[in-house]
Parts: sequence; structure tokens; C-alpha cells
Amino acid sequence: MIQQQLENIQKWLAQHASKIADQSLNPSASSSEIEQFEQKLSKRLPEAFKDLYFWHNGMNEEENLGNLFYGMELFSLDRILQYRANLADLANAGLSLEHTDPQINLDNAHNPDWIIFAHDGGRTGLYLDFAPTSQGKAGQIIFVDVDFDVAILVADSIEALVNDFASDLLAGLYELNEDALEDENEFLKCDESIDLVNWHNSQRWARPSFK
Repeated sequence: MIQQQLENIQKWLAQHASKIADQSLNPSASSSEIEQFEQKLSKRLPEAFKDLYFWHNGMNEEENLGNLFYGMELFSLDRILQYRANLADLANAGLSLEHTDPQINLDNAHNPDWIIFAHDGGRTGLYLDFAPTSQGKAGQIIFVDVDFDVAILVADSIEALVNDFASDLLAGLYELNEDALEDENEFLKCDESIDLVNWHNSQRWARPSFK
């Protein structure tokens, strides 16, 4: 199922955001690169996560400033490791989150069992969660907003995240950002109803109790 949806995403990008398709997305990761990545993380990755990186090994900004899920950049495997290494000291800093959905553990805002794979360029990102609460599911996808001390359940799996993205593209909930186009970049802007980065104003993601 995920392979078909990734093909649908690729076709949509080719038609509507060719610079993202042709310039922003890296070539696929190799089996050895993914195996080495797993070894460095000491984690067994979900097959769908591997499929995502067999599709493309993240993104680059060399020729076009592009993005994907909810307007976030998909990290390459190397970028994931680099980001984790840069913030490793915070894992033991004792910083907790103030608000989370019940499936997400709030005890550590920089939980080492959360694997970031997409980022908005600021202080929010998407993580593969290997340490859910008893109400959650290992491998669920969470959004963490450090500035607001908030974590939101986005999808129960990579498959679900990819499915939602493909459906939202086809539903017309993404378009090219006009300001980015003026700078000759193709950058996706998602409709405010699904805008995860600005979750507090989003119909899909607003959490009125997170105050």
C-alpha cells in the first residue's frame, strides 16, 4: 500500500511541483545505508519507514528549497543522525512537556527513543516514537513543538502519515507558496485547516485543552 501512495505522491509532485520532485528529493537510500542507520540507532525500523527511504533518502536545499509533510523538510538518514547528535546532551536534561495526547509520554521533551525525520526549520518536527504510553503504539508518528511544550499524535504509523499526505495532496490542501516562487523556489504551503506547525489555529490539530 505505501509503495502505491508514494507513487501517487511522486506523480502529484511531478505535475504540480516539479522542482521538488526533480531537485529537492535525494536519490533512494541503499539497503546498506539503511542497515547502517539501524545499527547506529540500535533500533529496528518499521518496514514502511524503510520503504519511505527507499523512495528518497530525504531532501536537500542545493537547487530548490522544498518540503513535504505539513510543510516540513524530510531529513536524509545522515541528517537525522546529525540532528540527534547535536541535541544528545538534552536527552538527560530532565526537561518535560506540558501537554501531550494520551498516547505520548510527556516525561522527556528530548526522548532518545523519539527519532526525528522531518523538521520545519524552527522548533517543531515529526518523530518516529518508540516509547509510547500504554495507550499508544510503537512506531506512531508524533509532532513535537518545543516552544509550546506540546506533542500531538499525527498518525499511528508511517503508512498512515503517507496515506494522509497523499490524500491531502489530491484533495487540494497543498499549493505552492507564492513568496517562495518569487525567490524561484517551489515550497509547499498547506491549507490552514491542516497546518500542523500552526496547530493551535488548525481545524484538524487544535487542542483547546493545551493551554
